[in-house]
This record gives sequence, structure tokens and C-alpha cells, in this order.
Amino acid sequence: MPRHQNTREKILESALKLFSEKGIRETTIKDIAKDVGITEGAIYRHFVSKDQIVSTLFSTYAERLYEELISVVEENTPIKNRFFKLVKTFLSFCFENPQAFKFINLFHYLRAEEVKNFQKLPKDALMKFIDEGFKKGIIKVKRELALAVVVGTLERTFLLVEGGIIEREAGLEEELAKVLWRAITYQ
Repeated sequence: MPRHQNTREKILESALKLFSEKGIRETTIKDIAKDVGITEGAIYRHFVSKDQIVSTLFSTYAERLYEELISVVEENTPIKNRFFKLVKTFLSFCFENPQAFKFINLFHYLRAEEVKNFQKLPKDALMKFIDEGFKKGIIKVKRELALAVVVGTLERTFLLVEGGIIEREAGLEEELAKVLWRAITYQ
């Protein structure tokens, strides 16, 4: 990997860690530079501003989660099977990329108006699935409510596991998928 690219990746990794630990507003370019072991000026050779770092991270991780989810949505398998796999895929992303998922959430909370400027958001993949289920008469809940119930439950489960309030034991994803399936389909 070229040195320039390596430094850029180190900046992004550091920023992700600091943003998810300290918060976006609270993290400064100086904090990132110190963590990477470079000068503030060196960061500006790779990014024009902290906002560009923030946007790059959000776009990268939101799109990565979107791609994982849309690949499940577009499978040619029964809708219920895909839903169970979507739950597992969503939570796997969260647990395998905890800093990234926390950051995606922070971005949503702090910069909600900016989110609509991005393409390939995880909610787009989930809405495509929900719309399919609604058109087939399987999903009975309004689409926005179905999205809120599914995402809210999965997000909160991740945070409760991360916080040590509940354990991530075998069968957790399956149980959540069953509960959520019943909630949005009344089955």
C-alpha cells in the first residue's frame, strides 16, 4: 500500500475510534493527529476538513452495511428466510464493527439532515424488503413503522449487549427474528 494511502487509512481508523469513544463534536483534528502520530497539517494533505473525514467514514460504513443487507434482500429465497437472515446480517455487522456501528448511529443523531444526501443507506435495503413484503400482503404494519420496529430493536439489542446488560448467547438472533417477524406480520 502506498505511504499516502496508508496514512489516509490510519487517519480514518483513528477518527472512527475517537468519534465512537469521544463523540464527533468533541474530537478535534489535533486529537486525530496525536493518535496517528502525525501533524495536523499532514491530515489536511488527505482531507480538507474534519467534516470530510466524518462524511467519508459515514459513507464508507453505511454503504458497507447496505451492501451486506441488499445482497440478502435480493436472494431468491422465501421472504421469511430472508428476514431471518437480514436480522443475523444486521447484528453480525454491529458486533463485528462496533465502532463503525456506533459512529453510524452518532452521525444519524447529530446530523440527521445530512443523512438524506447519501446514497445506499442501510434503511434503503430494509425498505426494499419491507415494500416487497407489504406488496405481497405478508407485512401488515405500515412501512415506516415496520422499519422503526426492526431497526430500533436491533440497534437497542446491540447497545444492550455492548453495555453488558444482556449477553449475546447462542440463538439470540433467531429469537429476535421470530419476535420481529411476528410484530410486522402479525403471524
